[in-house]
Amino acid sequence: MKRDNKHSIPGFPWKGKFTTRSEIDRYFSNDDGIQCLLCGRILGTLQNHLQIVHGVSHEEYRKRYGLPWRRGLVSRTVSKKHSASLIKRIKNGTFNPKPDNKAAVKKILEGNRRPDQPYITGIKAENSKTLSKRNIKYSRKDFEKVLSLMQKQKITLNEACKKYNLPGKGTILRYAELNPRFRKKLLDTYYCLPYAAQARADMLSPQFYRDMENLKNKGLPATEIAKALGISYNTVRRRLKKIL
Repeated sequence: MKRDNKHSIPGFPWKGKFTTRSEIDRYFSNDDGIQCLLCGRILGTLQNHLQIVHGVSHEEYRKRYGLPWRRGLVSRTVSKKHSASLIKRIKNGTFNPKPDNKAAVKKILEGNRRPDQPYITGIKAENSKTLSKRNIKYSRKDFEKVLSLMQKQKITLNEACKKYNLPGKGTILRYAELNPRFRKKLLDTYYCLPYAAQARADMLSPQFYRDMENLKNKGLPATEIAKALGISYNTVRRRLKKIL
């Protein structure tokens, strides 16, 4: 439940929304504090303030004002202190960060993705204009031809781009970034490749992880799993460490 803030500064809550990177950079530019756009107060961090005073989650706040999903709602001074403290803990061995790979695989399978914020949409639009000027000699058919070559010859994107007169890997990845439909086709193409090709590109599919986990649950050692999946022992060993 949202709570009324009787001490709001006139002009707040702000009714606008950030639409450019420069606006966001200015918002985070104060070293000593970050301003709450709901009440106008300047604090070192909005972590507890949003939930306790306004009954709003961080996600709701970021969505309302178009802020980056992964940027902390803290001042630069607080951010530097947290970073320094974390680095110190990692170096002295009191904190050993481990990625939650099971959660990452689950997220891939669910296909959940937060929508782009307005400033990201603007950046992509500008990149699209630049890309169109830079790669005017390539058509959609050229990009589709790369996917067709990958499927027919069971090769990676990098390997396909080295053949014939086709767009380079960087050009294709930029094109995929700006074209969600093509990006999905590229991902589907990767996931249809043999596991050996997926491993060469470091683009192992969710199905690979399911098959590897099933073989592991049957009691097979890493060497036998590697043979069954047609990939190297080292690839299996590294991936097993991530999911265990």
